[in-house]
Amino acid sequence: MKKVILFVFLLIILSSLAAEDYLDINFFIDPQFEHSQVNMINFLVKNIRNDTVRQVNAFAGRLLKEPQSDSLTVYFINTLKPEIVSPEDYYFFDKTIDNDLLISNIESDSIHIIKNKIIVCDSFKVGIFSIYTPDFTVKNNTAEHAKLYTDVFGIAKEQVLFLAPKTDYIIMLSNLSKYIDNDIVKNLDVDAVVSFDYQKKKNESLSNLITKFYSILTGDGSYGKLHLKYQNGKIRERWEKVNFNIPGSN
Repeated sequence: MKKVILFVFLLIILSSLAAEDYLDINFFIDPQFEHSQVNMINFLVKNIRNDTVRQVNAFAGRLLKEPQSDSLTVYFINTLKPEIVSPEDYYFFDKTIDNDLLISNIESDSIHIIKNKIIVCDSFKVGIFSIYTPDFTVKNNTAEHAKLYTDVFGIAKEQVLFLAPKTDYIIMLSNLSKYIDNDIVKNLDVDAVVSFDYQKKKNESLSNLITKFYSILTGDGSYGKLHLKYQNGKIRERWEKVNFNIPGSN
């Protein structure tokens, strides 16, 4: 009987070691959609499905083409209800927004802003935080209740120290320059930087040879899929450029 119990126990251990778990995070970066296409975009995004892999949608950068108002940006966000959103064309005036905004260095007593988000899978957890450029409130007319903090190095370190013991993989969303991103993560346990700077940059490992840097512009007709695979206690990643063509668009 003891041998049977031991055999079953070993089978359970081996099956757990061989278990696989997957997560896809779809990054729509600086898409600059036409606001009149919101319903079609919502339909297309909601139909990014995979029967075996969980899909999480993240939007960052300028969501709509200019000119637009806060109310249109809020309508877009409230319609799509993305799991992650860090908009550059929302200026905190329209307070009817339903979604949490992922912004680690802006605080407000009128809008619900979260500093980080943890995505929980069966076998692993992914932490994500978002850093805005210190001149965001200088370049844009923003509401006074939105307070931006400029110590991006200190804030990033604070977020990583918070997320590291709670997660297995950490992503920094950033609209800083690639050079500053590189310096920020140099001594931090960040697995990937996903840029929402307005310029496309080369995808590559940063100077610490640990952190991967990913850049894509959805306004050019594609989104970035970060495919994470957990197997035998390790997470492997793959970045994929996926076409995202909206019917009727030029």
